Amino acid sequence: MSLVLGALLTFGDVPRWWAVLTDAEETDFLRFLDRSDKVASILSLLVGVAALLLAVAQVRRSGRPPGPPATFAEQARQVADFFVNRRVERLRLRWALNDRRSRLIVVHGPPGVGKTELVRRVLIKAGIDHGWHLATPAFSPGVDTIVRELDAVWETPRDAFSHPDESPIGRLEAMLRSQGTRRHVIVFDSMERLLNDDRQLMDLSFDEALDLITSGPRHRVKLVLVTDRLPAAAGGDWVGKARRIAVDGLPLEHFRTFVAESAGERTNLLASLDDRKLAEVRRDLGGRPRLAQLFDAIVESDHNRTALSLAAELHDWAARAGSVDGVGDRLRREMTEAFRSDRRRIYRAVAAFATPVDAATVAALVNEGRDRDDQLDTEDVRGELVTLGRHAIHADRSGRLFFLGPAEAYRVLEWQHGDDLKKIGADRELLENAAEALRRRRKADRHGDWADPQASLAEVGAWLRADMPVPAFRSIEEMDNDAETGSPTMLFRAARQLIADRIDPTDQPANYNALGYLFRASGDYRSADDAYCSALAGVADDQPAWKAKIYVNRGDLLWAQGHVGRAFSDFENALHLAPSDPAVTAGALSGKARCRRREGKFTEAENFLAEALRRAGRQPRRMVPLAVRLVRLYVETEQWLEAETLISRIRESVAHDGGSALRAAYLDTLADLRLARGQWDEALRAARDAVGLALPVHDPVTALQARSTISVIRMHQGKFEQAAREAMLARRYSGSDALIVIALQGVALRRLSRLAEARHAFDELLRQAEIRTRRYKQDFAAWALLGIAVCGLVGPWSTARNRSTLRSLPSHMRSIPKPSRHLLSRG
Repeated sequence: MSLVLGALLTFGDVPRWWAVLTDAEETDFLRFLDRSDKVASILSLLVGVAALLLAVAQVRRSGRPPGPPATFAEQARQVADFFVNRRVERLRLRWALNDRRSRLIVVHGPPGVGKTELVRRVLIKAGIDHGWHLATPAFSPGVDTIVRELDAVWETPRDAFSHPDESPIGRLEAMLRSQGTRRHVIVFDSMERLLNDDRQLMDLSFDEALDLITSGPRHRVKLVLVTDRLPAAAGGDWVGKARRIAVDGLPLEHFRTFVAESAGERTNLLASLDDRKLAEVRRDLGGRPRLAQLFDAIVESDHNRTALSLAAELHDWAARAGSVDGVGDRLRREMTEAFRSDRRRIYRAVAAFATPVDAATVAALVNEGRDRDDQLDTEDVRGELVTLGRHAIHADRSGRLFFLGPAEAYRVLEWQHGDDLKKIGADRELLENAAEALRRRRKADRHGDWADPQASLAEVGAWLRADMPVPAFRSIEEMDNDAETGSPTMLFRAARQLIADRIDPTDQPANYNALGYLFRASGDYRSADDAYCSALAGVADDQPAWKAKIYVNRGDLLWAQGHVGRAFSDFENALHLAPSDPAVTAGALSGKARCRRREGKFTEAENFLAEALRRAGRQPRRMVPLAVRLVRLYVETEQWLEAETLISRIRESVAHDGGSALRAAYLDTLADLRLARGQWDEALRAARDAVGLALPVHDPVTALQARSTISVIRMHQGKFEQAAREAMLARRYSGSDALIVIALQGVALRRLSRLAEARHAFDELLRQAEIRTRRYKQDFAAWALLGIAVCGLVGPWSTARNRSTLRSLPSHMRSIPKPSRHLLSRG
């Protein structure tokens, strides 16, 4: 046994060792080792136990007379070498890459500990073909990135698709099915830049793609996510299925090796310290290689400091900061001060942008306001950027664009307590010039990476960091108006909250109106109501059109909460205030139609929608949302000719002038129409395409409706597992008002005999439907859904608790109002 452990400790990397011995990359023995996730864990445990036993044996021998302890001493040294060189992390990563059941690998740890280098070295040493994509403040990889890479690597034939589904998710699924035996690894670096404050992916389609890869058909595609923060799923279970590999700071021996290699031929840097002082610095820096590079950059740039004197200062900073991140912030400030004049200007310019920019853009900002003779040449600036790229800033994989992440950039130009007014003024001027440069770039080229609103967060951020809320609001409004949806963008919600009370009073109602929309879209109805109330309170009496728009939006909120009567009153108020405004009248009439439809008064709803459509004009952004609602009403009342005529009109409109959001709405409605007419294959294709278009533009309403359609189709086909999954995916987009999704999930789970989960869904449906019927007794949609919940909770499989719940239904639910004659006649 000791010989086996000794060999294991000596060679460490078992897959590599076996490949060397057998001259084969994959054998029965290696597949046996890779068969279970537990093998890697057991191996790590054995190594830890062996290290402990050998250390104890060495201590015991140290108290004995001198003898031949070389074997044990050598083994102890090899144990240390095993951990020093990250062999545990490399072994776990190699194991995960070779394990066919491990499709998603998350390499996580604090910033600057060497996660990227670890992944890169393992892939290169193993000879694994891979693609590498770095997430930056101006580039957000997603489903399209995966599809493009697999398409280039595999050259997927057109006949590989089981159906002509051109949505990114559909193409990805077809690729995985047709090329399941070919291995390919895709690395997404700096994934933390794609997460929101809740650690969830901002791109819901990417979240679904990860869910598909971890739980879809058999394939050999592997994704490696390198991130500072552990992600959380937005509704799926891909996070729980991911193989996690934690990477922390370097141990002392490897830290010593790193600083020596980093120094190269340079002298008097961190590597020149003795072992005791180096160990102290390693503790203060948390063993992070990037902070060690910052340390050397300061010593190189500041001739009044030595490595020994800076180490003493560093120890004091660490004692006061109380965290490694605090020490890193102080090092960055000191490095900025230590840079010579031109390098400091360039570094601060990169920090002002906080998004990838090229050398020419940096040079233009650095030279702003300087005499011609004092200006820096673009090539000189590029040379300085390359030098800074070794330790202070980041570069994209092409080496053309340079940047600092937002968090780092903000700290570089953050004003400290006690800073003089001259420094603060210089920082504000720099940030203002950077914001203007980003604004000019956005307007000059709408097809670059910065055309993505997420990339434009840097522009808004620069205005906010310069303490200039008014231009920040102007930029947000410009970008929201240019967005395909024509609605406020969720990415700017935090910025809108920051400037809410700091912009001009005349602009505050518009900002609060947008905040109300964003809060409602995220399911925070209380904050949405507060925002609309603030917007109404701030509108002057001589601005009736603005007040009418806010009434329309608040009516939508009240309708979503089930307050149908109050919502109808708000829509009436909007029409009274601005009877000639086409946007207001169309929105208010559409809102009144939804109220009447929920009451089961289909004829009135149809008349309101037809009038709204007539007043909306021909502009697709205004006309299409109304037309698709009218088509749905025609479908519900089985007016097929009218529905087909109007859907053709919508098709022509979006073909000439329609963005992704409008095309998604059209395809979703087309799917609804085809489903109602029994054309399931066409309905499925249209619904899947609608999902693929809606998710990247953050349109949760269309995504929810299309997913619901897919769920119904799967139930018609008897594929209840897929139906339940589609309903589960739809629930991640829904607020509490999307009860139909809960009903679909409950029915699918019931047909799968997953009774406990089905009961939970029907309990939730009953609770929410009861709330809606309490709020408005004429809400026939809620009554229908409540009936589904009651049917789901009774029967031979119901429990005593369910029957008790049903017996205790409130009295208002025993006097269901009579539906309209039209509703009965239309079935």
